[in-house]
Amino acid sequence: MYVFTFVRKDIAINHQIVQACHSALEAGSEFKEAGKIPNLVLLELKDQEHLYNTEDFLKSHGIRFHNFFEPDNDIGHSSITTEPLTKEQKKVLSNFRLWRA
Repeated sequence: MYVFTFVRKDIAINHQIVQACHSALEAGSEFKEAGKIPNLVLLELKDQEHLYNTEDFLKSHGIRFHNFFEPDNDIGHSSITTEPLTKEQKKVLSNFRLWRA
């Protein structure tokens, strides 16, 4: 199983790291499967608009996700993490970019 965390690249790198962690932790609580720890893949998004477009993309493919909202520093919606996906399900995400520092 794989979970995908998407984080906005238009925020400071220290915030990117924290936002991705918040999103993954909250999604882990929401989509928890007893005894199973999925692989985590970190992907990057250009900005908040790209984040919202990605949410629409995930919805259109029936993939549940958790959207993290950061109330501090005027960041807003910053990161999303998918439910655990199988190897077959994750293929629809192949065109997204891996996160790079």
